[in-house]
Amino acid sequence: MIVVALISLLAVGIYAVEPKFLSAYSIDNILRMASIYGIVALGMTLVIITGGIDLSAGSMMALGAALGAGLLGTAFSAANPIQLASPLAILVALCVTGLIGMLNGVAVARFGIAPFVMTLGMMTAVRGLTFIFADFTVQAVPGSAITFSDPLFDWLGAESWGPLPTATVLFLGLALVISLTLRHTHFGRAIYAIGGDSETARLAGINIRAVIIGVYAIMGMLAALGGIVLAGRLSSVSPLMGVGYELDIITIVVVGGASLAGGRGTILGTVLAAILISMIDNGLNMLNVPSFYQYLVKGSVLLAAVIADQWYQRRRAAMLAIQAG
Repeated sequence: MIVVALISLLAVGIYAVEPKFLSAYSIDNILRMASIYGIVALGMTLVIITGGIDLSAGSMMALGAALGAGLLGTAFSAANPIQLASPLAILVALCVTGLIGMLNGVAVARFGIAPFVMTLGMMTAVRGLTFIFADFTVQAVPGSAITFSDPLFDWLGAESWGPLPTATVLFLGLALVISLTLRHTHFGRAIYAIGGDSETARLAGINIRAVIIGVYAIMGMLAALGGIVLAGRLSSVSPLMGVGYELDIITIVVVGGASLAGGRGTILGTVLAAILISMIDNGLNMLNVPSFYQYLVKGSVLLAAVIADQWYQRRRAAMLAIQAG
């Protein structure tokens, strides 16, 4: 695969300039960030395969993390009266963001609102909810971060399970489950069918609305889970967590081979692309590249992937036309 070749070339190239790039610490950091990006990108892969997009992913990460950490009731300067056990707090966070994802899906599938427009509005609304809940949790200076410590969060974000970070084990486990779902279940085949041709899918008896709503609900929950893992790594949740992550996540999915036109994409491609983007981030940081140049690099990667996807779509359409003629 092209992504595997890019990973190899990038590793060799950066290692030649900065040998610490392949140190144990650096690899651990790459895997942790790849897992956080990747957990959210798994949901985005499903959305993009259906022909949709979700621009609220970064805001969902922040809201999920804020809910999970804030409901513990143990944050520094916490003033909210709610105090839940960490598994229950995480469950509530996943349910809330899953419900918001369902609202996105209902708007897209039931009312025909363009996914770009709906999720762009939801991105802002959810970010506002995050600020409101953070202020409710830490009733100090408006916009203050929720700083906390919890064993379960620490285990998810900062500790390891054997030789791998816990987050990486979680990411790979989720990737395996979703990959098997796409390959071997009616729901997975329906996702591809809707992205390929929604009218044909409808005529085949697929409940398009239910599938799309389900996909956006999964997207919401996985975004929150990625935010919770990031919160466990940082032991802090800023209301601005995840700002700009939409670009990274969409880049991962498209570089991994998914088509923005829908109907095409693989979980393996998303996993490998998450590692690639995390390597780019880590490598640029180790080389002390200014942040605005990093945006330029990642934006260029996304643009190149979109151009390649458009070329593939046109080539495929031309081949089908020749076969039909």
